[in-house]
Amino acid sequence: MSEQARDGWFVRAAARIGDLESPFYEEEHQRDVWNEASAIGLQALTWLLPAAAAVSIWVGGAAAFPYTLVMLLAPAVVAWVVILYAWARGVSIVSARGFDPLNWRVWASGVIFVAYGAGLLRAAGDGVFSRPEVWGAIFGALVGAVAVVVAVAVSRRRERRLSAGGRNS
Repeated sequence: MSEQARDGWFVRAAARIGDLESPFYEEEHQRDVWNEASAIGLQALTWLLPAAAAVSIWVGGAAAFPYTLVMLLAPAVVAWVVILYAWARGVSIVSARGFDPLNWRVWASGVIFVAYGAGLLRAAGDGVFSRPEVWGAIFGALVGAVAVVVAVAVSRRRERRLSAGGRNS
């Protein structure tokens, strides 16, 4: 069975959107540099849009909320597409060496989201949303962040246990 036939609709669609059949990808160095550049672009997107959302909610107040929400959700959707594509191709970002959910990037992202939350609290009561709604969103975000850290830790532990078991057999 060909690799193309084994891939599901998601991988086929992503390959089509990414134009992965282009002759550009045939040369290994070009492909590697392009992959690195794409990773840098993804990181820029995941940093700049949330930072812009934090600034926008402070400057624009409640009226800026719908736009800031898009600025927060767009990089999240893009990141999930990247993660799901990698998983579909057999690569887990959780098991990658050096991946640490508590590194400085996570803390810096946390600062951006705290600034956004503070901006939401400042803008609350302008008729778009209330303080209790903002506190609920902040609590939900914290619970979600803790859930991600726990899920990564559990997944790593499971993968270590499976790989240790595989070496003993």
